[in-house]
Amino acid sequence: MQDNARKITYGAMMIALFAILLAVSLYMPLVGSITMFFIPLPIILYRLKYDRASALLMLAAGIVLSLLIGGILLVPFALVHGILGFIIGETIRKGKTKFYIFMASGLTLLIMGMGMYVGAVLFFGFNMIDELMTVMQTTKEKMTSFMANTGGLPDNYDEIITATFDVYEYTIPSLFIMSIFTLAFIILTLNLGVAKRLGFEVPKFPPFREMKLPIITVILYGVILLITLFTDMKPGTNLYLIIVNATTLLRFLFLLQGVSLIHYYVNEMKLPKVATVVATIFALVLTPITTMLGILDTGVNIRAWLRKDKLK
Repeated sequence: MQDNARKITYGAMMIALFAILLAVSLYMPLVGSITMFFIPLPIILYRLKYDRASALLMLAAGIVLSLLIGGILLVPFALVHGILGFIIGETIRKGKTKFYIFMASGLTLLIMGMGMYVGAVLFFGFNMIDELMTVMQTTKEKMTSFMANTGGLPDNYDEIITATFDVYEYTIPSLFIMSIFTLAFIILTLNLGVAKRLGFEVPKFPPFREMKLPIITVILYGVILLITLFTDMKPGTNLYLIIVNATTLLRFLFLLQGVSLIHYYVNEMKLPKVATVVATIFALVLTPITTMLGILDTGVNIRAWLRKDKLK
C-alpha cells in the first residue's frame, strides 16, 4: 500500500510539473523558449522510477490535462513531448547506449513532426512550407528593392538570387531532418543531465573527438559527385531533389567529422580547453576546409597518421 501511495503521489507531482512546463512554454514565450526543452523530463523521471504501464497512464493523464490548460491546439505539443519523454525513459531502462537513445529520440521527433505537418495541412489548411516560401519571397523582394535603391544591384542579380532561393526550397527536407536531430540532441543532453543530478544512472556519449563516420559515407558521396558530373539533372526533378538533399546531409556529417578531427588533434597535443573552443570557431568559419578534412579523415584515417607522428 505504501509503495502504491508513493507511486500515485510521485505521479501526481510529475503530472503537475508536466502541466506547469507546458503552461509556461505556451503563455510565457521568453521563459518558455527554455522550459520547452524540459517538458519531457517528468515523463522520463517517472519511467526511470516506475513500470511501463504506470508511465503510459501518467502520459495519458498529462495529455488530458494539457487539453484543459490550452485547448485542442496544445494537445499535439503535449503528445510530442510526452511520447519523446517516454521513449527516452524506456530506452534508458532497457540499457541502450546513448547513441541508440539519440537515434530513437530523433526518429520519434521526425515521425511526430511529419504527422503534425500532415495534420496541419489536412485539418487546418496550414502549409508551413508554403508559408516559409512566402516569407522568403518577401525577403527576396525587399533585398532587391534595397540593393536597387543603393545602386548595388549587379547585372545577373535576379539569376543569382533566384538560384539561391531555389536551393533553399529544394533542401527543405534535409534542413528539416538536421534541425530535428539537433533538437533531439539538445533535449536529450539537457534532460539526461538533470536526471543524472537527481541520482538516476544514465548513459554517456563517447567523447566527440572519437566520432568516426563509416567509410561507406565517402563512397556514397563519391557516387553522388559522379552522378552530378555525368547526369544532366534538371531542377525540380526527383533525382535532383534526392541528390541535393543527400549532398546537404553528407556535407553536414563531414563538417562534424572535421570538427571532431580538430578536437582530436587539440587533445593529442594536450593544449588547454580554450584552444578547443577557438579551434572550433575557426573550423565553423572555414566550413569548406573543415568539411574536406572530415572527408579525408573518414576515407584515409588522418588520426592514424597523427598517432604515428606522436610516437616518433
